[in-house]
Formats: sequence, C-alpha cells, structure tokens
Amino acid sequence: MKMNIRKYLAEGILIVFSVLFALFINKLFDDYKTAQKKKIAIESIEKELYRNQAILKRWKEKHTAIRDRIAGIISNEADSLKAELNKYDHLNLGVLTNNESLIDAILVNTAWESAKTTGILAEFDFETMQKLTHVYTMQTVVMEKTLSEILDYYFDVSTHDLKKLDQIMVQFHLRFRELTGQEQLLTHLYSDAIKQITD
Repeated sequence: MKMNIRKYLAEGILIVFSVLFALFINKLFDDYKTAQKKKIAIESIEKELYRNQAILKRWKEKHTAIRDRIAGIISNEADSLKAELNKYDHLNLGVLTNNESLIDAILVNTAWESAKTTGILAEFDFETMQKLTHVYTMQTVVMEKTLSEILDYYFDVSTHDLKKLDQIMVQFHLRFRELTGQEQLLTHLYSDAIKQITD
C-alpha cells in the first residue's frame, strides 16, 4: 500500500512538473513572439518617421519660400510678384508657389496605425509612447487642419476678389506662418521620436 502511494505521489509530481514546464515553454515562446512583433513595429515606425522627416524637409523649404514671397508682397518689396498676381482675373496660386504644387507627397501613419491595431503598443515604454503619440498627433494637425484650412481659404470664392489682394495676402501670410511654425515643431518631434526608438 505504501508502495502505491509513493508511486502515485511520484507520478503526480511528475505530471505537475510536466504541466508547469509546458506552461513555462509556452510563456517563453509567447514572449519571443511578442518581442519579434515589437521589433518589427519599431523598425516599421522608424522607417516611416525617416520617410516623413524627408518629406517634411522638402515641405518646409517650399512653404518657407512661399511665406517669404507673400511677406514680400505685403511689404511692397516684391512689386513684380504683385503685378504678376494682378494679371489674372483670379488668385493664381502658382505665382506664390513658383508653379509647384503645395504638397508633393503626404505624411503617412500606416506603421503607427498598424501597431495600434495589433495592440503591440502596450509593449512600448511610457516615454516612447508619449513621443510617438505627440509626433503623430502633430502630423495629423499639419495635414488635416492647417493645410486643409489653407486650401479651403484658397478655394473660397471671396479669396479670388483681387480688389482685396492686400487683405488676402495678409490672410495667406498668417496661415503660412502657422504652417511653417508647425513644420518646425514637427521637425524637432521627428528627431526626438527617432532618437527615442533607436536608443
């Protein structure tokens, strides 16, 4: 009888140990999969931030030049530009943009949104989450608010009344100053976010 109890006890301990060992192996495997997903998410976000940073650099140069042209028109230092604008029966934005488009690419957030959807962001530390949230929020403000407001203003019928050209230029100047200021801030946010995730 004592022999059977020992046998059952040994088998019970072996079963418990086997279950615990299997759970431990499962946990290691799950941790490995999570670490791989986190690594892929960080690499994707990093590439996205570098790409957006390069786009923003081009934007900033272009939008700063537009802002300065408008400032020249307002201060009467760019009489030739003002005369060129007055040749048309509408506000020709090409005169201000040097016949280039206002934006030549868009700032994307695909990697960020994918990371949010998969839930892998829960694995990021607080400071990384804070910097990434800040950069992508500011990016959305620039794309969906500031640039949209500039385009809305341009497509407003009253903006093409060239009798009010001086007022229109002041309004455009204010908007482009805001845009270039936000782009400057976003430039710093990209650098901070990239540094945070590569350290």
